[in-house]
Amino acid sequence: MEDLVFLTNRYKQLLNQILPASFTKPVRYNHCFNRIILDWLFQDVWYRHLDQSKTAISQLDKMQLQKMVERMEQWLQHPDLLFEDNQKSLAWRKNKNPATSR
Repeated sequence: MEDLVFLTNRYKQLLNQILPASFTKPVRYNHCFNRIILDWLFQDVWYRHLDQSKTAISQLDKMQLQKMVERMEQWLQHPDLLFEDNQKSLAWRKNKNPATSR
């Protein structure tokens, strides 16, 4: 349980403080980083995989949170990964089926 709390806190710190302070392009707001990392995790538009009536983070397991934290930390070391992940996220959203859009 302690690991899950640590990962959750680190995720929130990266999302709300570190990443917005480190980047202004291609994104700068926490909700944009959240979209990119969740889409990256699912390799698809995230809300096809999670219940939108609940917070996304409350539905993730330890392994998923760990993967996301590791990737977000990679963005800090290799900003080109953020650019790539953002482009993938936007492409998944552009190609989504309108019948499944929410």
